[in-house]
Amino acid sequence: MNRIKSLKNLEIETAHVDDVFCDENGMGIMLFVYFNNGAGISFPLDSKSDEPLIQDVMKTGGGKFNTDGKRIYWQNGASLSIPEMMTVVTTAG
Repeated sequence: MNRIKSLKNLEIETAHVDDVFCDENGMGIMLFVYFNNGAGISFPLDSKSDEPLIQDVMKTGGGKFNTDGKRIYWQNGASLSIPEMMTVVTTAG
């Protein structure tokens, strides 16, 4: 896969729930997001679990979501932008 060098002109092509798991902290959901440059990331949805709308999404196992190329969004109003996701995955662990 290609590496992500810049967020400029980067768009989400597709995404799916990659893994749903339970641990001592509760349910965790991993989204896999594919970009227009061929790169992809695994995004831990629980990294945003302090947000009430994301908490609602997590209760449904990730639920049905859409993308407009710049963000992933759910019917309840929750959304994750590319910069938000990249901040989490580049600062994790």
